[in-house]
Amino acid sequence: MTVQGDSMGAEPKSLGLPSLELIHAAASGMSALHTSVLRAPEFVDQHYHEKFPANDIAAYCGLSRFQFSRSFHAVFGITFREYLLRYRILRACERLTAGDLPVTEIAFAVGFHDGSYFARMFRRYTGVLPSQYARQYARQHAGHDDR
Repeated sequence: MTVQGDSMGAEPKSLGLPSLELIHAAASGMSALHTSVLRAPEFVDQHYHEKFPANDIAAYCGLSRFQFSRSFHAVFGITFREYLLRYRILRACERLTAGDLPVTEIAFAVGFHDGSYFARMFRRYTGVLPSQYARQYARQHAGHDDR
């Protein structure tokens, strides 16, 4: 999933996760140590809304924290922290388009524990504030509701 934001006159920012094809291509030919991090997206999908220590994801992949960090970056091309932030922002975008929850509630639901930090990260990755994103989506899709 990729999100394009309108950063009010500046170049729009694009937010996405590495594609499965690129990840598997990067992992091909690597040691089992590196390829064990391919389990990480499954863990993130199940636990992104929770606060969890780095040791938990490393253990899930059968690695030490150090091995996990190095292997994840080698395979995914970004740090795990970056991956998790992007994933949470993407999930927030999905919820914001529904338009039925306040921004702060969405922030907590996707794993942020501080509304201000959520708004800063959201703007950094999309170019707009969460409330602006929701309004832009509603405006673009007004009259196109298939419910």
